[in-house]
Amino acid sequence: MTISVEFIEGMSEEISGISLRKRPNSDTKIVVLSFERLVAAEGFKSFGNKVEHLWLKDEEGTIQVSPNGMKFIFVDDDELSNAECTFEVHSQDQFDRVMRFFHRYADAYGFEFQGNRQ
Repeated sequence: MTISVEFIEGMSEEISGISLRKRPNSDTKIVVLSFERLVAAEGFKSFGNKVEHLWLKDEEGTIQVSPNGMKFIFVDDDELSNAECTFEVHSQDQFDRVMRFFHRYADAYGFEFQGNRQ
């Protein structure tokens, strides 16, 4: 099975960066996905800051998350330079599943994990 990240089912996106954080005083993890371009935004002019779902698909199945936010950074007012999608993971089981997906994604697309910045 192909490993994919989709804002619109059937339109695969390419992640350019992944940042993992932890909410202070909580077990909640925060995932920030960066994209240099978005196929979904290029195909649909009305793609806005409200994204209801993100699908992470791999051989284990589909993880459906509800993003907390989208941030778009433009060059020259209309050329997308970067986009960030943020979502939260509330349980350790969910986080373990998301991490298995990211490890598969990294293997498939040549990503490398780095430790915390000091």
